[in-house]
Amino acid sequence: MTNDHTPTEERLIRALAARAEQVTPHSLRPAAPPTGNWAARGRAPLVLALAASVASVALVGTAAVSLLAPPEKAPVAGTPSAVPEPPVSRPPGPSAPGPSAPPVGPSRPGTTPSGGTAAGTGTSPDPGTSTGTGTGTGAGTGGTGPGSGSDGGPPTGSRTVTVLLGDAGATRTLRTGGDALTLTVTVLNTTGGDVENATDNLSLTAEGGTLSGGDVNVSLLAEDGTWRPIGHTARLVTATLPEGESRTHRVRISLPEDFPASVTRLRVTAFSNAGEETIT
Repeated sequence: MTNDHTPTEERLIRALAARAEQVTPHSLRPAAPPTGNWAARGRAPLVLALAASVASVALVGTAAVSLLAPPEKAPVAGTPSAVPEPPVSRPPGPSAPGPSAPPVGPSRPGTTPSGGTAAGTGTSPDPGTSTGTGTGTGAGTGGTGPGSGSDGGPPTGSRTVTVLLGDAGATRTLRTGGDALTLTVTVLNTTGGDVENATDNLSLTAEGGTLSGGDVNVSLLAEDGTWRPIGHTARLVTATLPEGESRTHRVRISLPEDFPASVTRLRVTAFSNAGEETIT
């Protein structure tokens, strides 16, 4: 005979059968007639009946739940079992930010390129531009003009001035408060004979304005290798120049920051009684 019961039903049937085997006539009534309290004796059958009713209701409810539950299906032979999927690798997250950089402290007094000391505060986001304030002193070389800022660039508000070299039409550019311009003046004896006491002169004139003594810084390279300050109109040398020979002079020119705003062009002229002059 084929067994059509599910495993749950089978367990329930075996449990009921085992419980039924435990109930004997001795469990339903006492072995000896009760004595003593007749009122309690009269309630004993009622208590037993109620307990049996409760047990019956519990058994019926358990059986109903077991019958309503769907039967368990056994796995079909040959069906491949599910293969667990490998874990998905995730890209590493962004690294934790490192410690913040320490705050920049106030600037300390430094030394300017011109040899003096300077103290100030502020930042310089762009070369040649200073957003801080401060004071400084410096001593420049004679004839070179005021020193530039600590970053090597021209000071704020600097402007350019065109320098014309003699009558040849060549030009150079100077910046107020900036670096000096070095020129070479050459004198060639073209007179046909020796010139005794030949005098070489230099002159700087402004186009569109006039120059005073401190408007232009001019210096001449001496024989000992030092730069000697001279005026913007000065004599370079007085000496004999033999026929067909030449001599040169090194001149350095710079403009201070307070150079006259009305002057935009400077002309440099050299002249000598010994012959021909050129400026390069």
